[in-house]
Formats: sequence, C-alpha cells, structure tokens
Amino acid sequence: MRLLHHWFGSQIREPRSARLLRRQIESHDRLRLAVGSESHCRDGWIPTGRDQLDLANPASWSRFFQKSSVDAILAEHVWEHLSELDGKIAARNCFQFLRPGGYLRVAVADEFHPAQQSQSHRRSRGTESTPSAHCVFYNHQSLAEAFSAVGFNVRLIEYFDRDGAFHSKHWDVSKGLVQRTLLFDERNLNQPYAYTSLVLDAIKPDAAVMGIEPELAGNHEPKMIGWEKVNAEEHRSSNRQGFLEEAA
Repeated sequence: MRLLHHWFGSQIREPRSARLLRRQIESHDRLRLAVGSESHCRDGWIPTGRDQLDLANPASWSRFFQKSSVDAILAEHVWEHLSELDGKIAARNCFQFLRPGGYLRVAVADEFHPAQQSQSHRRSRGTESTPSAHCVFYNHQSLAEAFSAVGFNVRLIEYFDRDGAFHSKHWDVSKGLVQRTLLFDERNLNQPYAYTSLVLDAIKPDAAVMGIEPELAGNHEPKMIGWEKVNAEEHRSSNRQGFLEEAA
C-alpha cells in the first residue's frame, strides 16, 4: 500500500508535460528528438519543448535518458537563443547522451547571410532586447568549432561564407527536415536566397554506425568537411519533391 501511495504521489508531482514526453519515449523504438518549437517534427520523431528538456541542464537529460542512448537530435533555430555558455554546455550534453554514431542536426540564423548582417550589427551594439532576440550570431566557422570542441565530427550542409558566397550540399531529409533552407523555405520561390539557414550535422564517432561516408568511420578526431559553392538555380532544379520522397 505504501508503494502504491508513493507511485501515485510521484505521478502527481511530475508535470503533465514531463509525463507526456515520457510516454512518447516509451512508444518509440528509436530515440530521435526534435527540440524547440521551430523544429519540424515528422513521423518517428519525438517533439520536446523547453519545459520538458532543458538542453543546458544535465539533470534534465538524465531525467529521461541514459547516456549514449539517443539516436538523433534535430534543433532548428534553437542554438542562437542560448547564451554562448549555455550553447557550449548543451553541445556537451548532446554529445554525452547521443549514442556512438548518433548525430545532431543544427540550423541557426546565418551571420554571413546578407539579410542577417544588419541584425547582427545591431545585436553587437546591444540594441535588441526582445525575448525572442538572438543571444548569439553564428557563422559556419564559429558554429562548427562549438561542436568540434566537445568531440563531434562536423559536416557543413548549407551556409554563406564571409565573402557572401553560398555553399550547399544535397542532404538526407529523413535524418531531419530543416524548413528554413534554400529548398524548403517558401520565401525562396520568388527570390532565391531570401532566407536560408546555417545548417550542419554534428556526428558523434563512430560515424560508421549511421552509414555516414567511410572516410568518417572510426575517426575520433574532430573534423570539419566543407562543400563547394553552388549556383542557386542549379540547386533548386534538383527537384524539391525528390528530397521529400527520400524521407517517405
């Protein structure tokens, strides 16, 4: 009777949002987390909000997961809303709780995107103070370094460089759909590059487990792989529907 009373008490004390996440975890064979409200949660992915999982709090992770147990994490426009310190702690937590070969797909507002230049400048002068304002503006180098510093192998997917040239590579949508990208953001239909994100995959060695390129398998040193510049029209002509079919 005492045990039953204790069980009911624990259920009452745990917030409803936490109980919901726990049920989601129990109902999925693979632990693929879509963190933050902006992440596009397709079938097979588990949505998690800040009230359920605090990325920068190890105790919050331990509440639901064992270390080296999570298969994949998708974070679309989340990291720029964390402080620089919290971003580093969150990256370390993701590394610890991802299984070997697991990956974290991250998309943030691109500091080097032409449309972001003025916003980044205003932020650096302390003129933005709204709750939704970005805490940190990342470029492809600073974001890659934030994840390689904790042991990830980093693969750049989409970004602008310092000279304003756009770089991209065909990416597997089934491993996490990022909506605000060249192919999937509707603003780019009439004006190419109207909105793109800085997107990368941070892969926890051993990458061979996930079927990543052989040159990454067994590489336990942080590594960053960049992609060639592409023409916008050529990139969009690679059939947007084909990307979606890969995820079916």
